[in-house]
Amino acid sequence: MPNRRDAMAETVYSGVDWISGTLGRDEIDGQTWLYDCLHALENVQRLGNTYKRRSMLGFDGWESGGCFVGSNDTMHYAQFAGKYANDAYTMLEHPKVHISRIDLQVTVQYNIELQKEGRYQYARAIRHNKGLPAHRQRKIHLFAGSDGGDTVYVGSPSSDTRGRIYNKAIQSKDTSYERCWRYEVVYRNENASSVFRYLFAPDIKVATVILQEVINWYDKRGVIILDLVSRDANNIELPKAPPTDVERKLRWVKNQVIPTIRKLAELGYAEELMEAIAEAIAAVRNEQS
Repeated sequence: MPNRRDAMAETVYSGVDWISGTLGRDEIDGQTWLYDCLHALENVQRLGNTYKRRSMLGFDGWESGGCFVGSNDTMHYAQFAGKYANDAYTMLEHPKVHISRIDLQVTVQYNIELQKEGRYQYARAIRHNKGLPAHRQRKIHLFAGSDGGDTVYVGSPSSDTRGRIYNKAIQSKDTSYERCWRYEVVYRNENASSVFRYLFAPDIKVATVILQEVINWYDKRGVIILDLVSRDANNIELPKAPPTDVERKLRWVKNQVIPTIRKLAELGYAEELMEAIAEAIAAVRNEQS
């Protein structure tokens, strides 16, 4: 079996692998946006895919090659998947478009077959995860395939960002992807909109930005993509997650309750405070037991 230490990246592809978004029908140039998306869908048809009517997610429209463009009474919707998304995503640009999901991918073709790369990266992600505080640890799963088609998921299915690592040749059954491993990052909701808008920033090379974003995303989670270099340049700034209810309550205790406790203790009520707090904690533990 080839040694992993001898592996070198021969070819690297990066791009958009999925995009979906909506736009209100009453927005300025909304109809133009719809026509642009339909034009992109026609380009998918020209590559040999069937073009047909269908309904999806409450929208009526057209489908080709797993991609869809349609409308309902209030919104237009467009979805482009896989290799077609990288050519079509620019058609979704509009100041008021809501991008619900965008996937970025890096595909690396190595000089040797790395059949166990998924399991290796799974072990790295697990090891890194164990070093995090319990409340920051992520869901990490390995779905093993007897044919070498292992798939690693980094992050929860409900998370606004989630990674997927897999053997692209086995997944696609396409010989052009021989010896390829793919690293995807799925962005949803506000994260998706931030990523999408950044791809239209002036003076950037989109393929390079996507490459570095995916490398750095995995690097922060303990996964080092073999023979690719991580750099800090061109990082996409994603919106920070809103504080959880627990975080808000702990901050309120720190900023509001503790100063009051100190003041009451200074006035001689320390014993009463400790008794009240102890009773409250004991009551909760009794309820949980």
